[in-house]
Parts: sequence; C-alpha cells; structure tokens
Amino acid sequence: MRTLHGASAAAVAALALGLIVVPPAHATGGATTSATTVEELPYAVDSSNQAAWWNPLDVVGDVTYFAFNAPATEAARHEVHLASRAADGTWTEGCLRATAGAACVTFADDNGHNQPSIVVDGDGTIHAFVSMHNEQWNVFRSDTAGDVRTMVDRTSTMPDLDVDITYPVTARGPDGDAWVLVRTGTDADGAREGVLYRFDRDVGSWARETTIAAATGYSFYPDDLEVSPDGRVHVLWEWGPFPADPARHLGSYAVYDPATGTLADVTGATVSGPITPTSAGAVVWRPFLPDESIGTYTPAVQSAKLALDGSSLAGIGYRFVEKDRTAYDARFARWNGSAWADEKVVDSASLGEGVATSAAIDVTHAGSTTRLYTVVTAQVCGEVRSRAVVAERDDATSAWSYAGIGETRLGQQRLRAQERSTDDADVVYLSAPVASPARLTRAVVPRDAPVGPATSLADLVADLRDDPGGVNVALGATATSSSSLRADTGPERAVDGVCSDASRWISAVGDTAPWISVDLAAPTALEVVRVRSGYSADSGSAAVLRSFDVQVRTPTGWTSIGSVAANTQRLVSIPAAGVVADGVRLLISDPSASATDVARVFEIEAIAVE
Repeated sequence: MRTLHGASAAAVAALALGLIVVPPAHATGGATTSATTVEELPYAVDSSNQAAWWNPLDVVGDVTYFAFNAPATEAARHEVHLASRAADGTWTEGCLRATAGAACVTFADDNGHNQPSIVVDGDGTIHAFVSMHNEQWNVFRSDTAGDVRTMVDRTSTMPDLDVDITYPVTARGPDGDAWVLVRTGTDADGAREGVLYRFDRDVGSWARETTIAAATGYSFYPDDLEVSPDGRVHVLWEWGPFPADPARHLGSYAVYDPATGTLADVTGATVSGPITPTSAGAVVWRPFLPDESIGTYTPAVQSAKLALDGSSLAGIGYRFVEKDRTAYDARFARWNGSAWADEKVVDSASLGEGVATSAAIDVTHAGSTTRLYTVVTAQVCGEVRSRAVVAERDDATSAWSYAGIGETRLGQQRLRAQERSTDDADVVYLSAPVASPARLTRAVVPRDAPVGPATSLADLVADLRDDPGGVNVALGATATSSSSLRADTGPERAVDGVCSDASRWISAVGDTAPWISVDLAAPTALEVVRVRSGYSADSGSAAVLRSFDVQVRTPTGWTSIGSVAANTQRLVSIPAAGVVADGVRLLISDPSASATDVARVFEIEAIAVE
C-alpha cells in the first residue's frame, strides 16, 4: 500500500488541463455512510494484465492513474496504456510511444512478469517502468504534467543502463521526489541485489541511491516501498535462492534514511548495508520454520505489502503457504514493540477443498483501522472463480470483519490498493485478466464507516461456488456407463460429490454415443437435474457436453425431461417438475467439440423437491 500525500503546489499550478485537481477540504464530522463504488474502465484490456506486486496504480488528490497492458495487433504482444480519471469522473487514455506522435510501443507477453509500475512526482510528471523481467530499463515519462497522452521513452536518461532490472515498485516522497526499488544483477557475481533509485526533481533525473540488500547465492524480490512524512524510505522484500524461484522466504523490512544514508531495522537500530539474510537486528519478519530453507518449495512466502501509521510501520500483509500444501493463506504481521506478531487473516484450509488466495494482496491503514485486501479463489468443477475481499479491523480489537469487493470473476484477479489523501478512502485496482473479455475495475472503499455489507469468509466462498443448494439424492448412488476412458474415470466419479478434474466420468475414445445411468436409492420427487461437465484446461466450451438428453425412470419407464443441443455451458439445469423417479440417465449424441471427442462429466445432481 502506498499513502501518497497529495500533489505539490507546483504540480497543481502546472496542470491547467485539469487532470490533477486541488483536493477539497476533508470533512471532520457528521460523515454519512457510503457504499463501495465500483466502475469498469472504458478501455480494452489484454489478458496479459496480470500485475501482482507491481504498482500499476497512483492516486494524486482526487485523480486516479491506472497503468495496464492493452491488446496489440500482433499475437503474443501487448501495448502499455495509462488511464487517468479526473475528479468529475472523466477518463483519459494514452499509450507509451518511442517519441511524440509515434505509434504505440509493443512488448512481449510474459504473464505475471512484464507489468507496468507508475509514480507521479511532485511536479505532476508521470514515470512508467514497464516490461522488465531480467531486462534492461524500459522507462517512459510524460512530456506534460499529469497528461497520460504524452508518455514517451526516456530510457536513455537512466543510470546503470547495462544492468538487468526486475520487479520495479515505486513511491513518492513528501518532497515530491520519486523512488523506485528494483532487483538488479548481471548474474556474474552469483547474486541479484535490491537497489533503490531516486528521481531528484531539482536535478530532473534518476540516480542510484543505495543498495538495500545483497548476498551471494540469493535473489532479492522487491515487495513494497513507502516514503513516510519524515522522508524515510520503508522497504519490504523477500529472499529467494539465486537465480530465481517461485517460492521465497525470509520476509524482510528495513528503513533507509536518505538524509544520513543509513539503514535501520523496525526498532530503529542501525543495520549495516547492504543487508544480507543473516544481518543482525529485527529485519526478518518471517523467519525460517524448522523444515524450511532458502531452497524449499513449502513452506514459503509469495508477495507482501506494508502500511504505515504516520512514520511507523502499521503492519505487513502477505501470502504464505504451509508445508506440503499448495494453497496460500493471507496473513498479517506487525511489530508489537518487542517481537514480530503474526496471524492468519484468510485460512484457506478452513474454507474447504480447492480454496486459496491468488497472488494479490495489499494493506492500508488510516486512523485506527487496518484493512487487508486479497483475492479468494475456489475451484468449481474445473474452473477457477475469484472474488476480491477486504478484511478490516480496528486496532483496539483482535477480530477481522470481511466484505466482498466487485464481482465474482472467472479466473484469477490481481489487485493494488492506495489511500486517497482527500478523504482516506481506499482506491482499489482490480484486474480480471482471464475474464472474457479481460476487465479492469476501479473500486473506492470509503473510510467513513466499516466495510460492508459484512459477511463471513465461508459465505463468500459459498457464493463463489454458486451452489444452488438442495438435497442431492444422486450423491453416492450406483452409476453405470457405456464406457470409461480409464479405470480412474468410471461412472462412480460423476456421483461422488467431488467436482474436480481428478474426479470425472470420461467416456472411452470411439464411443460416439455414450450414456451414463444413475440408480437412486428410492423413488424421489425431483425438482431439477443438474449436469456439470468440462475440463479446467479448456477455458472455453470445447470440453463440455455438447448435445444430450436427460431422462428419468418412472414406473412407466424412461421419460425425457429435457434435451440440450449445441451446449456451451459447464452447468446445465433441467427442471424435473416434481416427477417421482428412481433413476436418472444421460443419453449423449455429441460428447464434445474438442479434438479428443469424449464425454467429460464432473457431477450429475438429482435435487429432491423440498
């Protein structure tokens, strides 16, 4: 999370075009409750827009800046666009160009890696760092203060042009100078280092400030960067084995003072730089567990964000996976005055099979309230569904309350959050890159009342699963079929209540008219028959059952209750109108539209009349 404290007077004076405005005075009393507002950006977004720990968001006064990957005409490439939203709700969009008036620059897709980070300095100049995953600098700046339509290449002005750069995270200081933290390294020394750069507005250029951390055999992973009102730079990172690894460890925090050029730990004690994984002091907020080392895959940390309370650390939100698990939890760590205190905020295991958090987390703090943002995902019959979630807690209490943000989306979502200086509301960047089409949303979560409507995580997950409820009398019933692809894809898999790729009935190749029949334990009045089909690796509809007839067995024999043709949906519901039956079957005339033309059924559910 970044708390950026408005624009300088120079910035306001510079922006005659109104993209940055003078913030109104903040009301101090009589605030009324406001609901979270959500709006979708009116621009095309590319499926590669999968930002996680970058900074694609900046807020100056009442103006929001978004950076995102936009579609390009060439396959496997994208453009990078910036959009600004003025105080009156007007959006303006521009792309990155080599020179003014040139075509939009394109970059190679590298999902989860080549993402944009931005920062607006105190003069209103927009700085964009893009497409850098072990690549040399790609840096663009606006020619006109606050104008996203004037972004041109300024890479040649950067220092260290011969160094590979990765994972830029940005911040702006109270004096208006801009900062960027990156991982650097030519790899010749067997280390990838954490280096801090500063844009000095008085000089008008970027320069290397200091090396925050470096150690042979280790790789530095930048997480977050904040500059507090006293001008000190708060740095958050994690360590991985050299050269790189998706599982990281030893979550670390330090404070750099540009006035003295010194580093300190959370207690204020001086730490010698560059910091290493074994440096003395209270630097490591997530130490190794007994079975953990720098090379282990679990347990591990993956992405973290910090929030400040004035010039002190309020806390750290991060994702952590326990030993031998695959689902990451969302956790919160803080310094309690003598030690690091740590707690789970989202416990994936307690929410059921297939539930996790995605690589998206942020944390904000204002007044006496802390908020942690994450994205909860659930595997639902071969597809991932996700919802952004905010957890909120008053610092005087121990309990978190929860609320959903935005819509349930297909696939993962990524997010970033930042406090707005005019009213302390949180502005949230929500990217749904694999939705059809990809979407980018701006949400504003006010601070004038608790987040809401409050709900439980269990209810949020139930909504994700979109379980319509009812008593499923087909669960655990006897099932037979015309064929099976393998011994582990038999018909019993379609009535075991497990809706996953590993538990499907799949017909044999060459069975062009497969069928599956379910014998119910007793004649039952049925309300609806639900058929769930498909395959998680197919993001479209090729693997779902294409054409089939749903029949029920009554005392007079088999009777059709509905036929489906040219289906494209994973879930098909056929009303049964209360018919009393002791069996259900599917007669399939077209198994699928995929190259391997077989029937793939997750579950057949026969729901009894209540």
